Amino acid sequence: MLSKKTKYIVYLVFKLAEGHWGLEIANAFVRFVNRVSNKEAEERASRVSLVGENVKRRNVKHPQNRVDGWMEIELGNFINDTGDDEDVQVRLMEIKHLNGKGGLIVQGIEFRPQ
Repeated sequence: MLSKKTKYIVYLVFKLAEGHWGLEIANAFVRFVNRVSNKEAEERASRVSLVGENVKRRNVKHPQNRVDGWMEIELGNFINDTGDDEDVQVRLMEIKHLNGKGGLIVQGIEFRPQ
């Protein structure tokens, strides 16, 4: 259930295991399934780095430390202007470098009204 006429920001809440690998750059997006096509969402996806500030790249979002010991990174945002109950898809993907990835511990995804 989403509140009508409300902007939401979506965060991935996670930790990294020691020896993590392959998590430097990924694309993230949030979309209403019945309103925004996959192609359109992928074209406006954000670039994120889960490994923090160690990888300095322009136009790349980095995680922030939380007081509870976890980290969070913004994956995207949307406005629920109609108030309808619709499916919202959140996607974090990296498909250019198909080498392995490991060490990502996910607590969950938070939808925060603004």
